[in-house]
Order: sequence, then structure tokens, then C-alpha cells
Amino acid sequence: MASHKGKPFLLLVWSMDCEFCQASLNNMAKARASHPGLDIVTVSTDPIGDRALGAQMRKRLASLSLADEYWSFGSDSPERLRFALDPRWRGEKPRSYWYDADGRRTAYSGTVTPEKLNEWQHKQAR
Repeated sequence: MASHKGKPFLLLVWSMDCEFCQASLNNMAKARASHPGLDIVTVSTDPIGDRALGAQMRKRLASLSLADEYWSFGSDSPERLRFALDPRWRGEKPRSYWYDADGRRTAYSGTVTPEKLNEWQHKQAR
């Protein structure tokens, strides 16, 4: 969060086997293509220790031009990592966090739609 201080950004928590996550990634890639300055961070709940899965994640994000800042769950328990991200989050995916320039965030569970992205971008432009 410190590296994004003063700038709005979107953080998406996703996984490779989540169909709605894949739709969210597709929508975010399209939004970034039309708004190149859109700051997007992704966090996969897939374990980073699985080399084959890690390669698939990197390939997927690179194919969408979303590989500039991505993270993955490590070896700690998923519950502990979920709690570290948001104590109120229960693990549903996709989960997104919409940060404004002041660092305030809004949590959202569900597919990131083009409409949701447009709404957020318009709020940031005000």
C-alpha cells in the first residue's frame, strides 16, 4: 500500500480455478487497455510453492498485460493470509478492494464488471 500512496488503485484477490475471477481479470484488462494509467494489483490465493501453477498464473496475467504487480499466497495458512488482507473477508472470490487517493478502501465481493470499473474511475476523476 505504501508504494501506491496518494494514487487510486484496485486490488483483486483471485485464483486460477475461479471462473468469476477470470471474468474479472478479463474486464480489468479491457479497462486498462482503454485507460493505461489504471493501477491494478493482483493477489492470487493459489500457493506460490506450486511451480507449475505459478507459471500458469504468470502466463495468464502476462497475456492480459496485468503482470506488472502481482502477489500470491505463500506457505502460511490461507486463513491467516485472508485475515491479514481483511479481517472481515471470509474467503469468497473474487474479492476486490478499491482504494482512493487518500488510501480509503471499499471492499467488494463478486465479479468486477465494466460498469463497476467505470463507476470507480468516474469517482476518482472528480
